[in-house]
This record gives sequence, structure tokens and C-alpha cells, in this order.
Amino acid sequence: MSEARFRKAARPFATAFAFAAISLACAGTPASLGPREPAAYDANDRIDYSATECGAQVLIFLPLMTNDRVARAMALIEQRAGDRYIANVRLRERWTYLVFGEILCTDVVAATYGPPKTGEPPPATDTGR
Repeated sequence: MSEARFRKAARPFATAFAFAAISLACAGTPASLGPREPAAYDANDRIDYSATECGAQVLIFLPLMTNDRVARAMALIEQRAGDRYIANVRLRERWTYLVFGEILCTDVVAATYGPPKTGEPPPATDTGR
């Protein structure tokens, strides 16, 4: 097969590969921010955790680590919180414009509450609604 025929035959495959790569760059991970299940917690045992995750948008067309910023930040908070109850999640989006694109950052702050202590009055309860 001549080189010209090979290039002509490979063109649709290269186009399909480029389209697939671009569409995969736009795929993101959904993040759950609310309570996962009803839980009893000690409202007096509150610790706030925060996490920041960033990504870049190059020339408006190429997202780099932008679509799952919230999920990554929530995973960090869940790791830090351990078995504590996560509530009152707050999000803040910020961006910085650059010559070649922009930097996108997500700040997540969540209040966490410890489990109820024994021998105390009934703790606060979240029914998940």
C-alpha cells in the first residue's frame, strides 16, 4: 500500500481518536455533598475541615483536572474527618485568567460533628431530609 493511500485510510481513525480524547476530557465525576444517611451526632463537638482543588482550562478548549474538583475536595474532607458526621458543606468557585487560559479552583468547607457521647441528653439527629 502506498503512503498516500495509507494516510487517506488512517484519517478517519485519527479523527475518531481525537474526538474520543476530547469528549473524555469533558467527563466529570458527580459529587455528593449532602448527608449520606440519617445519623445521630453531638452538636457541641464541631470541627470544620476545608480543602481546595484546582485545574486549568487551556485556551478554552482543553480542560486539565477541572471536572472533578468538587469530588476530589470532598474525598480529602472525608479522609480527614474519618468517622465524623459531615454537614453544612459550603462551596466557593474562583478563577484566575492567564494568557493561555485560566486556573479554576474550588474551595470546600464542611462542618463535621462527632458521635454522641454516652450518658448525655439525646443528641441532635439528622433524618437525611
